[in-house]
Order: sequence, then C-alpha cells, then structure tokens
Amino acid sequence: MKFKLKKPVKIILIVVGSLVALFLLVAVLISPIAHHYIEKHSKELCNRVVTMDDLRINLFTGTVTIEGFKALEENDKDVFVTFKMLRVNANVWKLISKTVRLTEITLVAPDVVVLQNGDRFNFTDIIEFYKSDEPKEEDDEPSTWVIDLQNITLQDGDAVYRDLAVGSCFKFNDLAVAIPRIYFTNEDTDVGLNLKFDNGGGLTVKMLYALETNSYNLNVKLNKFDISSVEPYVKGFVNLGEFGGKLSTDLNVVGNLDHILEIVADGTIRLQDVFATEAKNEGKTFAKIGDMLVDINKIDVKENVFHFNKIELKGANFIYDIANNGNTLDWLLASDEPSASSDSKETASDTSSQTASSAPMDFVISELSLKNSSFTYNDHTLREPVSIPITNLDFETKNFKMNGPISVKVSALVAETGQLTANWDGNLADLTNQKIGVLLKNFKLKNISPYSVHYLAHPISDGVLSFADHSSIVNNNIVSNNRLDIYNCVVDKKIKNAPKEFNIPLRAAVYVLADRKGKIAFDLPVQGDLSSPNFSYRKIIFKTLCNFIVKIAAAPIDLILKNLGKSPDTFADILYDIRPNGLGSEADDHLNKIAEVLNEKSELILQVQQSLNWEENRAAYATFAAKMDFCRQMGLADEALFNAVVATQDRDPHFEEYVDGRLLDSPVVGDIYKKCVALYDVAELDAKINANIDKRNQQIISVLSTQGISVDRIELMPLGEKTPPKGKTVVSFNVKVKDE
Repeated sequence: MKFKLKKPVKIILIVVGSLVALFLLVAVLISPIAHHYIEKHSKELCNRVVTMDDLRINLFTGTVTIEGFKALEENDKDVFVTFKMLRVNANVWKLISKTVRLTEITLVAPDVVVLQNGDRFNFTDIIEFYKSDEPKEEDDEPSTWVIDLQNITLQDGDAVYRDLAVGSCFKFNDLAVAIPRIYFTNEDTDVGLNLKFDNGGGLTVKMLYALETNSYNLNVKLNKFDISSVEPYVKGFVNLGEFGGKLSTDLNVVGNLDHILEIVADGTIRLQDVFATEAKNEGKTFAKIGDMLVDINKIDVKENVFHFNKIELKGANFIYDIANNGNTLDWLLASDEPSASSDSKETASDTSSQTASSAPMDFVISELSLKNSSFTYNDHTLREPVSIPITNLDFETKNFKMNGPISVKVSALVAETGQLTANWDGNLADLTNQKIGVLLKNFKLKNISPYSVHYLAHPISDGVLSFADHSSIVNNNIVSNNRLDIYNCVVDKKIKNAPKEFNIPLRAAVYVLADRKGKIAFDLPVQGDLSSPNFSYRKIIFKTLCNFIVKIAAAPIDLILKNLGKSPDTFADILYDIRPNGLGSEADDHLNKIAEVLNEKSELILQVQQSLNWEENRAAYATFAAKMDFCRQMGLADEALFNAVVATQDRDPHFEEYVDGRLLDSPVVGDIYKKCVALYDVAELDAKINANIDKRNQQIISVLSTQGISVDRIELMPLGEKTPPKGKTVVSFNVKVKDE
C-alpha cells in the first residue's frame, strides 16, 4: 500500500528541500563567489587592490578563513599589507540575542608597512574613503548589542614603520599578540603583546583594560631596544650628530584614558652602552654611559610626586668644550627653528594650566650616584688650548630633593695624578646660600701652563700643587678661604711680545716665595658678589693671586730671609764715612752674610746702590785737599804728611789763616767749608767723589767675589735718593731674579 502525502505537506517539503538545497548551494558557492567579487571590486570596496590565494566561508560553523592575502598601496604597485592566514570563528546563533561573539580571531604571519608624512599615513585614504559626508545622527538610546571577542592571537608578525618627515624607520619581527578576551561591557580585557625588533631587542606588553571606566593596568617590558631608532625625533629637540645604546624597562603603569596625565607608575629603566656625538664638531663623541639604572618607587603625575629609589650611572664619560663662540651646551641647544608665535605660546600656556597639578613638586631620589666615570674639560679660549681629564669620578648623595638640604660628596683623579675630594652642602631651591669644600693634592702644574701663558705670558714646566678651599656663600656673596701649597715650581722665561692680562713678575715671586726645599705655601682669600654680571671666579682668583704676587715681588728680601732662616738685618744698609780707608771689618762681616744668601739662592741678583749728600761730599773733599796743601808747607811728606792732615782740626786758627790768605783776591763769606770749596775747581772735586764711589763699589765686589759670588750677579745701581746721616754715605742692598 502506497503512502500518499497530502498536497500541503508536499509543498512544504518541496519548499524546505529547495531552501536546504539553496542553502547548501550557497554554502558551496559563497566562497569562490565572494573570493572573485572581492578581488574584482576591491578598489571600489576599500580603495585598494586586494588579492587572496584562498577564501573559505563555512556557514555551518561561522568560520571565515583567508589565506595568502595581499593589499597594495594607493599607487597599486607597492605592498601595503600581507598575511599568510586569517581565521575568524563566530557564534552565529548568538546574533539572535543581540550578541556578537567571535570565539577565535587568528592572524598568522602578517607583514605591514606603515608610512607617515606629517599628519598623513598610508592608510589615511582608506579612512577618508569610508568617511561619510552626511552628519551623524544623534542616538540617545544606548546600544543593546553585546560584543564579545575571544582568543585573539597574532603570530609571526612583521611590521615596518617609516616617518618620512624625519627619516626614521622601525622594523618589528616576530610580532605576537595574545588577547584572551575583549568584552565591551563591564568586564576587564586582558591584552598581551610580544614582538622583536629588527635591530635587536624585544617588547612584551601586558594590559588589563576596563571599557566601562576606561581604566587600565599596564606592564611594559622592553629588552635592549636600540635607541638609535628614535634618533630623528631627538634631533628635533637637541642638536646631536649620532647617538645609540640599549634601553630596557620593566614598568607598571596604572591610569585612565579619560585623564591621560593622571598616571601612577613604578618599575625600572636601564640604559646601556649609550653614546652621543656633536653635530657641530664633526661627529665628536661628547657623552658615553656604560650603564644607567633608574629605579622608580612611585611617579604620580596628578599629585606631582616623583620618588626614585635609586638613580645610578656607571662608566659615564662626558666631554665639555669651551670656545669663543660658545660651549658644548650652547651647541646642543642651538636651534635654527623660529620661535613659536605669541598665540601658540598662549595656547600652550592655557593647556598646561588645565592639566598641570597645583600641588608642589615632591621630588626625591633616595640614592643618586655616579661611579667609575670621567669628565674632560677642554678650554679653547686660550692661546694654547688646555685639556684637563678627570677620571675615577665618583659622585654620591642621599635623599636628593629639589627643595631641602642636600649633602654631596665627590672624589676623582684630576689630570692623571691630582687627587680630588669635594663636598657641597646647600639647597637647590636657594643657591644664594651654600657651603663648598675642595681638596686637591698632587696636581701637576704643567697641566695649567696654558692659563699661565694666557694671563701672565710665563710657561710653567714643572711643579706640584695642593689646594684646599673652604667657601661659604651667604646671600649671594662668596667668602672663600684658599690655601695653596706648591713644590718645585719651575716658571720659564717670559714669552717675548706675548699679550697678557696681568703684568706681574711671576718668576721673581715664585723664587722669592720658595723656601730652602722649594716649597711655597700661602693663603689666597677671595670675596665677591656672585650676582654681579662681571663676576668670574676664575678671573677673581687670578686677580687676587696677582695682587699677592706683586706685593711679594715688591718687597722680597724679608720673605727670602724668613724662608732661609736668616736674620732680618742681613740686607740692612751699611753706613760708611765720606772718605773711608777701606770698608772695615763690620762691613766685611755684613757682606759675608749677604754672600751666604746669594749662594743659597743662585737665581738672585744683588743690587748695590749708594746714596750721599753731594754738597757735603764736595766740602769734605775740598777741606781734605786744603789740609794737604797746608801741611806740605811744613815740608812733610808720605806717612808724616797724612798723619799731620788727620791731626789738623777744621777750626785750627793757623789752617783758617792759611785758607783766608789764599782767598785774598776773591774773599768768600761763610764757614771754613765754603772757603775750602772755593779754592778748587768743582769738576775736579766731583771727579774725586765719583772715583771714591767706584772704589767703594769695587771693594764690595771684591769681598763678595771671595765668597764665590760672580760679578754678573752684582748690579751697581745709580746713586739713590736716601738721606744719609751727617758725614756718612749709605750703601743699600736689594735683590731680583735673573731674567725677570
């Protein structure tokens, strides 16, 4: 018996069967049709040429798979995006309950090129292509649709980013993303990102994000990122040549996208093998850092809190140059860019006022140190450039604050041998009050010879210096007590016709100041107003030093005698009778002591100067000559004649009668001395006086020569202006240094 379906049932079955057949046909044909349509009309669909090796759409499972995808740039030539495979799996039944749930999004081996030129990217045209010209209608009703994206992964990705405006290029390899779930409701989104950079290093990012509140918790681990990649951006702010190094981070950041600057962060930042060159001086390396660690305790931008556990630099090397056209800092900060307009400045000011915290900055570094580093100071402003390297540099301070007392300790090796220790106590918020202590030992003076040549025209070829400074600055006025100890300082002859700022007898001063062992020790106080535009610590030191040296050089004898342990009367004046018979034993002893000093100070020149009353000498010589003539009338000669002359008194009546008798033709009114002078030619008397001056000088030279003092070390000076006692001639002594 045959079973017959009723006609309505037949119709339903036919319809259902047709629909199923149609659905199956669509399911079979949708993939090649969609594949063909997308490739043929891709330019119309997305303004780009798109090709695919395969497109599979499974309507039963809600899975879409694309393989061998390629999208070209707007010019239809260059490649924009490629990927090996994209698979998206959707739960289609959830659409009934207004839920878009994608249970899998897998992207394998994407390769994307991102180009930026100013504010335009190589995908800006796509955004503009889909942008509607019609105004968006306001929708007061919140959407009831739920979007749930699960198991989002990206594997083996590569990416290239180029900023055409500045010439930068970033290449990323092995890009990997793992996001367990993005839920556009009140549940958190957990995001993971891993990638490697083409030139080394990698990045790992983990983030928890809440869509409802826009809050996030971010962890960023960067491993040895080559910072030379950001060189073009840094050059926009600093005038650098090249720089490089490795950057590593492990940072935790908590914030909210609605308030971008309200972030709280902690973690570590590390820089290694950093270098930077100057753009001005042909790529000269001016900075290196072996290792820099920044350990962040807490940064709270909203509350203006910046707390660091430690900032430590190791193996840093900095070079600081000074030239007539500026210094290293000037060259780094120099910019050819025009300054911003007043309008833009006002806008920036307004913006900052809206975002900046009103709380005072709370800045603390628990441990701040610089270890095993160096600093080189190069001064090109002198006629002879000077370079002073500072090595083994250690710097340490604890509880460093922007507003509060700070104590800093520094130690270093200056110019290979100089041992430096220094300390500073002050407050960065009030630099008008501070204390400074510096101790430098065993510093070779030849390292600063160019300064001596520049200021004094004297090179320094040898010597060791120790320097101690204790300075206090109170209300911007410095009081500095400096102690200089110098040993075996050798100052060479002055450079002839060399320009100099100070004219002082440096060689004489150094020679005078040195004791028996070649040591010089003296105090050098410095005072000045730091706020004065003409204040220069370097110049005021030299000026004070020069004033001190001038005083010493002007009166050197006392200091020489003190350093040699001699009597202060060693170079005292010697008084002689107007007509002495030899120098006398007392004068000989005096000259012997002077010779001892000259033998110990072989660079000294003895200056001998006689002072006399010329009129008194004429009278004395004329009176002596008149007595000789008077005694000869008695028939006396030789020793008897001399004894008779000595025995004759100036007021002897017979002698006066003799003189008056010779003046009968031209009588002279006055005492016996005027009458005696009238008897003789003045020129003859002056010749006798000069002869006796020369004789006395030769007697002095003779005594000193017997003590080993060569003639070229004795300088006979013109007659002086001292006023001698009655009947005496004064012989004065001074010293100077050879070739000064």
